[in-house]
Amino acid sequence: MRPAPIPDASRIRTSPPGFAGLANDLSTPVVLEAMARGFYPQGHWGAMKWWSPPERAIMDLASVHIAKRFRRTMRGSDMRIAFDTDFAGVIDGCAAPRAPSRPHLTWITPKARALYMRLHAEGHAHSVEVFDAEGKLVGGLFGVTIGPVFSALSMFHIADNASKFAIVSLYHHLADAGFTTVDHQIMSPWVEALGGTVLQRGEYEALLTRPAQTTLGTGQWQAKFSLADTAGWSPETA
Repeated sequence: MRPAPIPDASRIRTSPPGFAGLANDLSTPVVLEAMARGFYPQGHWGAMKWWSPPERAIMDLASVHIAKRFRRTMRGSDMRIAFDTDFAGVIDGCAAPRAPSRPHLTWITPKARALYMRLHAEGHAHSVEVFDAEGKLVGGLFGVTIGPVFSALSMFHIADNASKFAIVSLYHHLADAGFTTVDHQIMSPWVEALGGTVLQRGEYEALLTRPAQTTLGTGQWQAKFSLADTAGWSPETA
């Protein structure tokens, strides 16, 4: 008997950690329901696969801490933040090699790219763009909304601080819109410095079941705050 297209906890394996079978059905309803259960589709080669790792790196948007020095960096920057104006450019930037001299392997295969381009066209996936003073895309990130959570799937930068600007601007906009959490999957030093924490699988699954009361729905998002605005933002005073 073939397994149901939407994975459940009974299919999660310990080796490799979090593997839950092949993602043969990548239709929008299946992907969104699977992500609402704590899974995500990914595969560096061959068929895409369902994953639900035992630990999840997240940012509680009520606990973001931005250092004074970085606030000054944002105020002094001439970069510009936008949302959903160049999703294709962001996903291609995330898939591009990080360094020409190093072997390159990306999970953003043509199949994955097509999936997230479709989710974006349907209003479920969103991008943050960072443009320099000349209007060149120099950084950004993309992800998918799941109830009160935004699952940030990948980011890139070709200019100093660009991906950091994208992350912090995302936090500000999501918190203002009523989201509670950003899922980063794996902890990075930057997210940890901002106050990120790690949840066990069950804790993350419980987080996804909380009621969502957000003002950003499906469809194209727009930037509400500049970098200078975000430099003055503190969750505890919002």
